[in-house]
Amino acid sequence: MIVRTTFKTHAEIDFDAAVRLFADREANEELSGELITSVFDLYSVETLRDRYGLRIGESFPTDIFVFGKGEPENPSCTKIGGRPFWPADQEWPTLPDGSPQHFLAQFNFSDSADLVGESVAGHVLLLLTDATGEWLWGNNGFSFHWIPTDIEPAKNLIVPSTIGCAGPFYGVIHRSADYPDSADAAFKTNLDQSYNLPILNGTKIGGLAHFIQSGAGTDKSFLCQLGSIQAAPRVRFPWVNHREPLNLEFNNSGIYGKDNCAVFGDMGSIYLFVDEEGKVSRNFECY
Repeated sequence: MIVRTTFKTHAEIDFDAAVRLFADREANEELSGELITSVFDLYSVETLRDRYGLRIGESFPTDIFVFGKGEPENPSCTKIGGRPFWPADQEWPTLPDGSPQHFLAQFNFSDSADLVGESVAGHVLLLLTDATGEWLWGNNGFSFHWIPTDIEPAKNLIVPSTIGCAGPFYGVIHRSADYPDSADAAFKTNLDQSYNLPILNGTKIGGLAHFIQSGAGTDKSFLCQLGSIQAAPRVRFPWVNHREPLNLEFNNSGIYGKDNCAVFGDMGSIYLFVDEEGKVSRNFECY
């Protein structure tokens, strides 16, 4: 499922292999718009866009991620949970009571310089939270840290994870585009979750934010989006490095197992924006 000859920082999905894997499914009728986590989610969305002629109007390039489970070979890659990319010569940030901040996720922009600019592309953005659940909804308990990609990272750093025992999950990149002008055409298809077809919904860099609600109060430049992580059930490669399908159970073999998903609110997404000075702000929406 991964391209082996790529020069990207991230592993890159072999989309042609995904087409060969899923094209003969008798369940092709089951294709729908998806919140993208697994290879099948990406295949479903891209296939329906082609099938129904939804690549119309102005396009906005975006890098969308599907996920592997475990730590990536390159510790600076986009990921959720696990070991953060942090300088070896710096102490891990703490909260006012002296306890360590929790690591939520990081975004590496190296493969997206044409989308975000060279200055941003030379950094990894870390998302840290406090130990409560209030960070998701309130204005506090959330901090951002820009880390240059050329630092010497701490190799054995262990910090609390915001997503608990889930994952970690590492991003495998795919260049696509958003097509906002296809919204009416997508609605007329009567496909399940057709609203996920014009603007990709998932963890992404660049392009357009896939707002679940109104997107109110977000007038700064969109940088990236962290979507809820929930693998596609009953298909091969729910994670790019795990071939066996997951079921619908709440155990280690199911997509609802506590180490197999990271869900924000009710399948929500965290949207990050940046101003000209590099200051990051965020918004959160869910169903």
